[in-house]
Amino acid sequence: MQNLPFICSNSYRKHFMKPFFLLVLLFWGTGVYAQQLAVPDLLTIVNASVKTIDTTLKKKGYRLMKKEVDSSSAFYQYSTFDVDDEKNLPNIRTLTFMDVTVRNLSSRLVTYRTYNKEEYQEIASYLLSHNYHSTGYFDFKESKHTLYSNGEETIRVKVIDTQQKTKKKIVAYELELGK
Repeated sequence: MQNLPFICSNSYRKHFMKPFFLLVLLFWGTGVYAQQLAVPDLLTIVNASVKTIDTTLKKKGYRLMKKEVDSSSAFYQYSTFDVDDEKNLPNIRTLTFMDVTVRNLSSRLVTYRTYNKEEYQEIASYLLSHNYHSTGYFDFKESKHTLYSNGEETIRVKVIDTQQKTKKKIVAYELELGK
């Protein structure tokens, strides 16, 4: 029992939990190759049941990382990690969705994040070839947002620049859509 404060201390978390988490991610991705989600998949998720989303994502190699449900909202986060064998680079993808209900009104926000530039280019190509047009652009310095619409749906595409403590720049690509 006397060791418990050490386990809960910031020093313990700082020195042992980060490497442990990275090791878990490394081994987690070795068994199943996860698939990227295309824009049609995301459009389907906007209107699908939670059970259908869960089944679909798990079949594609995603794991439920976080789930919070209360009387008026529900939040789900799925992630996957694998390695591109050709380039020996990691692929990290996250899909989150949140349902909010107030009285008889309900809405869902779906966010898909990838760090793969080629995947982002495929998404942009899909949008342009399926009658989506840029309807707005917002530059927030480290984050650039572009709104695309085909007249029925609007999708926000974000390009987010993050700089690590080591000064290495990481770019994340995000799509947001909802109802």
